[in-house]
Amino acid sequence: MLLLLFRASLLQFVAALALVSSPLWADGPPNIVFAFADDLGRYASAYADPQHPSPNDVIQTPHFDAVAREGTLFDCALISAPSCTPSRAAILAGRHFFRNGSHSQLHHPWMKGFEDPWDEVKGFPLILQDAGYHIGWSYKMHLSVDRMGGAKRNYRPAGSKFNRFSQTAMAADDHDAAKQKLLEEVRQNFSAMLADREDEQPFFYWFNPTNTHRAWVRGSGKELWGIDPDSLQGRLPKFLPDNAVIREDFADYLGEAMAFDAAVGVLLDELRQRGELENTIVVVSGDHGAPGFPRGKCNLYDFGTQVPLAIRWPQQFAAGRRIATPVSLIDLAKTFLAAAGAEPTADMNGQDLTPALLPDNADHESALRGYALCGRETHVDEARPGGLPYPMRAVRTDEFLYIVNFAPDRWPVAQPPLSAPLLGAKPGKDVRTSRRMDIDYGPTRDFFTEFETSDSIAAAWELGFGLRGAEELYAVKQDPDQMHNLIDDPQYAAQRDQLRALLMKELKDNQDPRLDNDAFDRPPYTPVRPQRGVPAVD
Repeated sequence: MLLLLFRASLLQFVAALALVSSPLWADGPPNIVFAFADDLGRYASAYADPQHPSPNDVIQTPHFDAVAREGTLFDCALISAPSCTPSRAAILAGRHFFRNGSHSQLHHPWMKGFEDPWDEVKGFPLILQDAGYHIGWSYKMHLSVDRMGGAKRNYRPAGSKFNRFSQTAMAADDHDAAKQKLLEEVRQNFSAMLADREDEQPFFYWFNPTNTHRAWVRGSGKELWGIDPDSLQGRLPKFLPDNAVIREDFADYLGEAMAFDAAVGVLLDELRQRGELENTIVVVSGDHGAPGFPRGKCNLYDFGTQVPLAIRWPQQFAAGRRIATPVSLIDLAKTFLAAAGAEPTADMNGQDLTPALLPDNADHESALRGYALCGRETHVDEARPGGLPYPMRAVRTDEFLYIVNFAPDRWPVAQPPLSAPLLGAKPGKDVRTSRRMDIDYGPTRDFFTEFETSDSIAAAWELGFGLRGAEELYAVKQDPDQMHNLIDDPQYAAQRDQLRALLMKELKDNQDPRLDNDAFDRPPYTPVRPQRGVPAVD
């Protein structure tokens, strides 16, 4: 298998090399619109499969589906890290999250007096700007804004209420009118960015709404979008209890995903009205998996790392194509630059996806690397005693997911009991909303906290919150929810050894600080704070 993966990498390199000498466009470089939802996992109606019941059966995303139908749909797109800052930084830099210093962890913590690897990152937006592009974004960035041209390039003159979509729409007497007003905000913010460019200057727009991030209003999925929670019965991941609380929570999440899709429709309509749609690369995706659900955000199972991905450029890219081979969102940097005719920096890890997107490439999947890397360190700095991270790395192929847990003695979500406040917590404060963990607040988290000692959910609690082994191996086609660890199964020993070798080679070649005597556990990545994250237990 390793030989095949390395062969695929070689073919990809040769195919990409053939494109370097000439741009893909004849009448000027394309515009690029990157619609990127916060905390949006792989949920779109384009992914519905009658053979595999899932939440995709009940969601309706006509605009994502149109981009996929008129372009390429990726079945297995993964982020570099299932946490906002490192995921976004990896995309911008085009390199693995662990190489990005202060931006390798949430909220980019870094101690003064240390050289920061992030300082060496230029990132694809500034390269596009140097190539003549006007660049801008709306809503969230979670990165150093200088990498997007500074705060002046954050276009939101119409406001940011879209980020609180369900809160705003549910509070209005006329829900439909409120929804339309929020979508008009999206249009006006996008128009402001377009109005700020020079004449026919090409542009890159990064649309970053946060409405799919918690918290959303309970019942909003049904009230605003007609998603009946009971329609999810039998369609949730098998590791989640299939009860009314969790079904409603997930229905509300899908409602926010539908709101994001409606916003994508606004962007497409604005481009169409301006006559810009056909020469605009439209990419729709998300920064990691579902928040507030165990094994989602902050985890390296598919539920936490897989995201939707569709790419449309009708002048140059194939239409109606579907790619099953795993890809990483760090690949977008080189892909955007190749389409623009600009050169990537030498430090980028991603691959150019262009060879797999061209219509005349019949063997398009052979041009891809064949696997994707992901990992994580600190998300919340008080989830474990000492504020220590939960270090993980993984490699995902089309057949297997292999995970290394570098500190299996640490709790992956939070030091139990989950219901206990932390030392130093203010008396009388509701512990369910005061203790931060590596799972977002919400009804599902509250459910697992309330019943954490109940035998009725013992198996689900253990899968989501319990200690994990040093290694995990899953056959993803037979076990799509990754519930059956095959690491000690002799039948899969060869695959385990091959994937372990592949992962460790990648980490060593890219000088992962985790391999440098666990550097992420110490300054400048992690301050020494022994009392941080210690539960107050009698």
